[in-house]
Amino acid sequence: MSLTTRAVGVAILATGLAACALGPNYERPATTPVAPAWRDSAQARQDSSFANVPWWGVFNDDTLQTLIRRALRENRDVHIALARVNEARALLGIQRLEYFPQINIQGGWRKSDGADSLLTGVTNNEMAWLGGGLSWELDLWGRIRRLNEAAAAELLATEEGRRSMILTVVSDVARAYMEMVELDDQVAITDTQVVIRRASLELARGRFQGGLTSEMDVRQGEHALAIAEGSHSRALRQRTQKENEISVLLGRTPGGIPRGLRLSQQTVPTTIPAGLPSNLLTRRPDVRQAEEQLHAANARIGAAVAALFPTISLTATGGTISPELGSLFNTGTGFWRIAPNLFLPIINTGRNRRQVAAERARTEAAVGLYERTVLTAFREVEDQLVAVQRLREEADAAGRASTAARLSVRLAGLRYEGGIDNYLTLLDAQRAQLDAELQQSGLERQYRVAVVQLYKALGGGWDPVTDTLAMPLPKRGN
Repeated sequence: MSLTTRAVGVAILATGLAACALGPNYERPATTPVAPAWRDSAQARQDSSFANVPWWGVFNDDTLQTLIRRALRENRDVHIALARVNEARALLGIQRLEYFPQINIQGGWRKSDGADSLLTGVTNNEMAWLGGGLSWELDLWGRIRRLNEAAAAELLATEEGRRSMILTVVSDVARAYMEMVELDDQVAITDTQVVIRRASLELARGRFQGGLTSEMDVRQGEHALAIAEGSHSRALRQRTQKENEISVLLGRTPGGIPRGLRLSQQTVPTTIPAGLPSNLLTRRPDVRQAEEQLHAANARIGAAVAALFPTISLTATGGTISPELGSLFNTGTGFWRIAPNLFLPIINTGRNRRQVAAERARTEAAVGLYERTVLTAFREVEDQLVAVQRLREEADAAGRASTAARLSVRLAGLRYEGGIDNYLTLLDAQRAQLDAELQQSGLERQYRVAVVQLYKALGGGWDPVTDTLAMPLPKRGN
């Protein structure tokens, strides 16, 4: 049997053996328990999921939708995530080339003069050659297959990371926008309080000058006015800082942000079904990302195990060589050789075994990361479900308290002006009104932000069936 026939036979044998790759095949961990239903929310008992609604169907504010679209185009974290996807795609392409033979071409020409004759005794020597080499590793144990499997899983993980970043940007812009318009309400509330307390101070001064009350009322009124003015300035400062936060999310330098609807006009769905807990395993991009990272780590175990076994490759060389450059392509100047090579990892066996142990340890860590991500996902959904339910109740109660506080201020002002009650009662009523109105505004904002966070916790905004975003991203600059 000729050498060529033996090489072909080895290749055929390798093709058959390559169908079996060493190492464990990936299976999703079953150690994390999945509850059949959510804990204690009536909204969660429906089979459909709030996450099925595309993000532009969640927010009814056209201005907010425009800001989100701009953020999806310009946000720097989204750009970074996309670059990582492109990097992983390129690395997978490089890894897939390991399936194919590696071909090299080289050539040269050498001419020796008398300086070389001291060693060779030849006064003039010319040599020219042109040849190529081929090397093809036979993937007997599936090492290359496992490395390709790992690279493909890493690509999928980066794609899920990009989806997670997109969902984060959508929710962050919506959250910050709700906080900004709530700060608009705080500015208006504190500004109104400044006007009210300035008027009550003037009333106290008039009564003091008329001898109807003591100077203590004037000083207490000045104190209350200063507190209201400080609250107004704090609300202005926080609103500007919130505009700066939104500007960075939009990928631009800090500046003013356009407004749309007021906070009280920001409607959100009254019925928010959460679907089944098991849906999170296939819907939330961070869970899917952790699973793909686990898949990649599991595949690397097989690559490390395969490194313990001999590596067989086919090598072939061929070309032409001649003592003169002009006769390089004449008949009789060609040569070729084909042969299998065997590499036995004898000295590096200990190192390779430790590499297997290291890959197994990394996989165990990846399992822990995946399970922690799943548990965190369940907790976030449960937290936001109860937040949406209870914050709505708190906001309604705060609204009733604000109405009562405003009536109390009106009555306290009439009683003080009529000399029936003292000035401290009026100041207490005004302070209670400010606190009640700020609390109502804050709870209305928390309720709407909780709806946004529930949408994020459920993994909303993209279609897990088609594995694409629910809305295609526009190109940069559009």
